[in-house]
Amino acid sequence: MKGKAPFSRGRGQQGLQGHMQILRRPYLGRGLSDRTVDVLTSACRDSTQKQYVTSIRKWEQFCLHQNISYQTAGITDVLEFLSSLYFDQKLSYSAINTARSALSSYLAMNSELRSVGTHPLVSRFMKGVFNSNPPKPRYAGIWNVSEVFMLLRQWVPVASLSLAKLSLKLVMLMALVSAQRVQTLQKLRIDRMQVSADAIIFYVYDLLKHSRIGMTGCKVVFSAYPTDDRLCVVSHLSRYIDVTKALRGTESALFISHKKPHSKVSVQTISRWLKQVLGSAGIDTDKFKSHSTRAASTSAARAMDVPIDHILAAAGWSSELTFEKFYHKPISRLGVFADSVLSSVIVSP
Repeated sequence: MKGKAPFSRGRGQQGLQGHMQILRRPYLGRGLSDRTVDVLTSACRDSTQKQYVTSIRKWEQFCLHQNISYQTAGITDVLEFLSSLYFDQKLSYSAINTARSALSSYLAMNSELRSVGTHPLVSRFMKGVFNSNPPKPRYAGIWNVSEVFMLLRQWVPVASLSLAKLSLKLVMLMALVSAQRVQTLQKLRIDRMQVSADAIIFYVYDLLKHSRIGMTGCKVVFSAYPTDDRLCVVSHLSRYIDVTKALRGTESALFISHKKPHSKVSVQTISRWLKQVLGSAGIDTDKFKSHSTRAASTSAARAMDVPIDHILAAAGWSSELTFEKFYHKPISRLGVFADSVLSSVIVSP
């Protein structure tokens, strides 16, 4: 393989198949059946596979330029590759760590590099990168949820809202009072929904970002907020389901497009809706993206002295360290959690 480009960059479905072939290469030629290789490759989530392919392509190009075999390179070559990512490409600790993980999978069959990710020299190199350029949270501070709630309170009455505006308001309310990821909101289904007098519960069985062996799926509860119906997620959710009933046909996904053919929306669409609301509320969307709703809502709840276990349960975090390090920011029931977030809004007549 020396001196020859080991892959070609395809597009569309051909490109996706090319990605899978790159990840399958370490297992080929070892007497394994295609279905066994499929399972081994599936150990990585789709998003992880895309990240790994990016790193592996860089590794293969590095080996090509160094005139070494990308499959049988030694530990010295791996260290020099990681060093090039740090010094030449100025990549962050997180990006370099992803490359390390990708090589651990890609070179897993090489006897010398059986555990490249845990090799003492690689571990020491990563520690050096961490100490020299420690990872930083995306936001030093976070926007005040009151600014968004004040905007949403103006979008009334719910019965007169267009489907487009109702969609925007509902998805923002749901994001803030639940602190769920956009991915989770996109997975909500009306055929996995339980309605009671004061709450609507969704059961999510899909594989989520925080899913792991022994912990899959989740239950997302949206409680009524009788204190201010203008911010009540249950009343808006009920209205949304009524309005979309005649449009969705057999579509069971909660959020559908407000334009024909009214099909299930993507994660990117929901992110765009959230960002649109943030922009309308005067939030700097060049700085704060849709994911910032999690930091904004959990930080608001913490400022209202909501117990940390309520916050962790609502957001799906297992460790308080995750919240404190990446989400708890100073600010420029579910019950407890949702009501506290909503009550942080500045009361107006």
